[in-house]
Amino acid sequence: MQIVIAPHAAEARAALGGYSAFPMRMAPLLVMRLTVIREYAAARKHIEVWDETAKQVHEAIAAVCFAQVGRRRKYRRIASRVALAAIVAYEEAYALSSLPYDAVGRYSPEPGTEYPFAVSDIGRAAVRLLGDDWHAESTPWGVGAVLQVGNERGGYTVGIDSEGDLYVDAERGAVRTVLSGLCAAYGLDEIAARVADAVRDFRKGD
Repeated sequence: MQIVIAPHAAEARAALGGYSAFPMRMAPLLVMRLTVIREYAAARKHIEVWDETAKQVHEAIAAVCFAQVGRRRKYRRIASRVALAAIVAYEEAYALSSLPYDAVGRYSPEPGTEYPFAVSDIGRAAVRLLGDDWHAESTPWGVGAVLQVGNERGGYTVGIDSEGDLYVDAERGAVRTVLSGLCAAYGLDEIAARVADAVRDFRKGD
């Protein structure tokens, strides 16, 4: 899945985290960060989603300023919730406006851009971690890979199950390890390391 990171959102979230711990001290910084994303949204207010987002961020700024004047814990809690909702709305607006759609509104990324690597790439990266004696063969269309070591018969298959989870099968005994919770956002190196660990665990039990 394509990863979309809204500009200035990380800084706003960090300021909000500081505000939750030290509201009096961090309020000016939070207002400054919210002002930046409000200006970003306001510059695009000719698009409805950005117009609504700019208004929501403006309300968050007002809530933080009111809490600063009111100096009550209740107001600060409300301001934190309103600010978080505004940041989330900003991130969602950016993601929505950044994704590629065709003329009739269908999500239509350029081929090869939605996912940065194939499952077969994971298999090849995993064998580099397992050692020089290991090699990987892609399954058709790159939707999986078979990992083998030396001249051993059989091997370990990396693929995707019906639930969309990555798995590693030990062909000898048909035992499967499901690596649930992983996604492309973890990066090729981290995912390959998990696959290599699963293969090592299988071999310990041989």
